Amino acid sequence: MAPDTLPVSRSRRNPALRRALPAALVLALVLAPRVQAQQFLYVCTSHGRTISGGLPPPECKGEDIRELNPDGTLHHLIPAPLTQEQRRKRDQDEEERRRQEEQDRAQSRKDRALLETYGSVSEIEAARSRALANQQVLVDRADQRIEQYQKERKRLDDEAEFYVKREMPAKLKSAFEANRVLIDQQQHVKEKVQQEMHDVDARFAAEIKRYKELEDMAIQAAAARERESGGVPDNN
Repeated sequence: MAPDTLPVSRSRRNPALRRALPAALVLALVLAPRVQAQQFLYVCTSHGRTISGGLPPPECKGEDIRELNPDGTLHHLIPAPLTQEQRRKRDQDEEERRRQEEQDRAQSRKDRALLETYGSVSEIEAARSRALANQQVLVDRADQRIEQYQKERKRLDDEAEFYVKREMPAKLKSAFEANRVLIDQQQHVKEKVQQEMHDVDARFAAEIKRYKELEDMAIQAAAARERESGGVPDNN
């Protein structure tokens, strides 16, 4: 039976590891005090008093807490929790910011569509003229029909004179009512189209105004690029 042997340590089996162990131990001993010394001081001001501690003091609840390095310099600022009113204001501001961003994106889409549709202000004005002319055709048609129905009403009025002192026939009464309905319908059509013409005119006016603004912005941007590049803008 072989005699008992003591286990050989890993460091004895590995000379490189044996040489590295002393250096690692020295490094650990050097760094350990530094790690232990890296303790922060937590300071706040509450009700006019300065409060500090190795941990955030309970008295600092609701106040900004300064996390200080051992040398007294600021390491981190722990902001005070928001009050209910501050949270409400923050949420309102965030909602307003999102709303404004969406409006800006929508305006950007409209601007691109406007520039892709028209090449100049004169093209917009020409499109407005065509749109209004088409609507005017409908107004003129309604006027013609109203005039026609008014002539028919005059004929009915003449016929009704025979029945001043006696009962008007039911057929004549129905003709008066039908005539009134037809005139009212055409009046309604005319008023609706005229309102649409007003809206169309306003829309094209807004597009012309915006197109001019975009043109001015493009000119100003080009001039700014010329200045940055050191060139002279071409005004011709």
